[in-house]
Amino acid sequence: MDYIEFLGTGGTRTPTQGTTCLRVSKHCVIDAGNLINTLKNDVFAIEHVFLTHSHLDHIIDIPFLADLFVTQKKGPLKIYGLKATLDDLRRFIFNDRIWPNFEQITLIGHTDKTLEFIEIEPETIYFIDDITLMPFKTDHTDGSCGYLIEQKGKGILFTADTYRCNRIWELLDQNPHIHSLIIEVSYPSAFDKLARDSKHLTSALLAEELQKCRRNNFRLYTMHVKALFFSTIIDELTSMKLLKNGGKVLTDGDRLEFAPPNAL
Repeated sequence: MDYIEFLGTGGTRTPTQGTTCLRVSKHCVIDAGNLINTLKNDVFAIEHVFLTHSHLDHIIDIPFLADLFVTQKKGPLKIYGLKATLDDLRRFIFNDRIWPNFEQITLIGHTDKTLEFIEIEPETIYFIDDITLMPFKTDHTDGSCGYLIEQKGKGILFTADTYRCNRIWELLDQNPHIHSLIIEVSYPSAFDKLARDSKHLTSALLAEELQKCRRNNFRLYTMHVKALFFSTIIDELTSMKLLKNGGKVLTDGDRLEFAPPNAL
């Protein structure tokens, strides 16, 4: 794959939109908010799930993937996350109360377990297929992170859910090969307190954060928009001219090429 495919982009689940899920290579996704409905039988090609954090809209398909994979796969589904995120999965999901502990259940006819949890470290590079992923800490939950996604010298920065986060702008300034930023905007500017309390961005907060960045030659894409406020946020982003250099609000099914056809 020479592109990222956005399987889920919503800030909440609706009948027509899934939650956060990015397919970044043939066998790898970031987050699992909308895998099964979009990939259908192709979901069995997925071998690696890199998580940004443990909120339900980002992990919701993992229990059902385990249920599907246990009788069909020869090797484990590998789940990557910072320590706090994996601890949450073990304590609150795969605890034999909410869901069976598939970390201990063996694949039928094989010796591997159904799930393998792999702890990752911030600012460390991980190689999957023909891409690299580097997690960096964000300000959302304990254990939340975004990813620098790179292929053949081209970079795309994905923040996932976050509030104010200086590391985003440092990475952009330090890495001129990053041509696109994908950042969340969950609420309209009028909901500043709600955004602060839930550690999300509004259009106005994004405008303030952009002032920290010295670069201007990157495309800016947004996602994780709360469905009730979609049109309001579109209007705000447009009036503030925040969708830089041909960026847009992403929707399910969109693709973003690692090597964009038009240089900035």
